[in-house]
Order: sequence, then C-alpha cells, then structure tokens
Amino acid sequence: MPRSRKLEELSWPEVRDALAGGYTTVVVAAGSIEQHGPHLPLLTDTLIGTGLVEAVVARLDGALQGPTIPFGCSEHHMAFPGTLTLEKNLFKGLVKEYARSLARHGFRTIYLVPSHGGNFAPLEEAIAEIGGRIDGARVVAFTDLPGFLEVIYASQRPYGVTPAVAGAHAGNTETALVLALRPELARPGRAEEGFVGDFDREAQALIFREGLQALTPNGILGDARGADAARGRACLDALAEYLAGWLRQALARPATAAGDAR
Repeated sequence: MPRSRKLEELSWPEVRDALAGGYTTVVVAAGSIEQHGPHLPLLTDTLIGTGLVEAVVARLDGALQGPTIPFGCSEHHMAFPGTLTLEKNLFKGLVKEYARSLARHGFRTIYLVPSHGGNFAPLEEAIAEIGGRIDGARVVAFTDLPGFLEVIYASQRPYGVTPAVAGAHAGNTETALVLALRPELARPGRAEEGFVGDFDREAQALIFREGLQALTPNGILGDARGADAARGRACLDALAEYLAGWLRQALARPATAAGDAR
C-alpha cells in the first residue's frame, strides 16, 4: 500500500510503484470557491469535496485521491463578493487535461465527483464529449444532482431534519458538514434561515437564469441554524458509501458516455 492515498503527497517513484501495485484508479472532487451564506467560508464546496473523496477512496481497493479541482462554474453566485467562477468550456477543458495527464502515467480509471451543484451539468457534457475515455483511460463522473441531494436528505431524516431545512446550498447539512470537517471555519452564530420553499425545477431554473440572489438574498438554500457535526458526519458517510457503490456498478457496465455519467 502507498505511504499515502493522496496523490499529491507521494513522490514520483512512489506513484510509479503504486501503479505497479494496482493503484490505477484516481478519484477527484470538483469543488468551487463561492459564497455560502454569512456563516460559511468560500471554500465550503472544495472542503466538502476533499473530505468526501477521502472517504470514498477509503472504501475502494486500488484507488488514490487526486488533488481537488478548487474552482467551478459559479456564475449564479457572482452577485456575492468573493465568488470565483470559470467559464463552462474552460472548466470542461481543465477536467479533460487533468484526466489526460493521469491517463498518460498509466492510470486506468478517473472518477470525478462534483461537490458543487453548478459542476454537475458541465461534467456530464465533458464526459459525453470524450465518450467516457481519454488516452486509454476510462473517465466517469457522477452527474445525477437530484440523486446526490436525495442521499443528503435521506441521511438527515433520522434526525428530524426536513429537506427544506437541510437545503441545497449553505443550509443545515452543508453547515453540519463544515462543522464536522473544519469547525474553526464555521460561524454558527451568523447562521440564518434562507429559502425554505420547494426547490423544484422552476426554482433551479431561476437561480441559473437570474442568479441565486433572485431566490435568496442571504445566499442560503435551507435553514442553517442548529446544525451539528454529528449530522455532518452521518451525511458524509452516507454519500461516501453511495458514491463508492455507484463507481463499482459503473465499472461493471460497458463504457458508454451516457452510462458513465449517471
């Protein structure tokens, strides 16, 4: 076993030896630097993605954790100061070149896990554009945003947290995740209620068309008040278990662009 499961912590001879030892899968989070309400740091999605992928890799044989992609497609958050965004084609190009670099070294599977809602659709497009393969490596991405959110919501129901309170952005569950991963970065005293209505297709279309501020002036989808680290850990475990199982199933199917994306 390699000294570390994190690719960037290894030297090049250690990476060579890991490949020779069967560590031919790399799992990569695709996060963002964007507003997360008045109580969470801009790096929330990147932080959560890194923690989530670490937990996924721990559940897989022969897998390493790739460095998290810290920037994503966040145009709908640009009304809030500090947000950084990439144009969609630039993001897709970054993903392809990341995967190409890994493939050139002999990695056979690259698994991309978005931890920011705005990255799901561009990742699906990128996988389709390369047909699920690049330079001999299979490239898969989990791009089912409703499915991702349902795992989150299901993990919180035993605690009496409704989907409206859990929220899809900077709500109770993302706050709980930050409290579990880096509690010193959260400001629970500044947590507020945001949009707690039905986050349906119409609401989702509105935020991508007009920006999140059109739905929630404080940048929160959900109610961030009262979050705790235990619920964050439960969410992280549920997502990691689900995503590790999804990859096993995806690799058991013939490689197709559509099949690898969902």
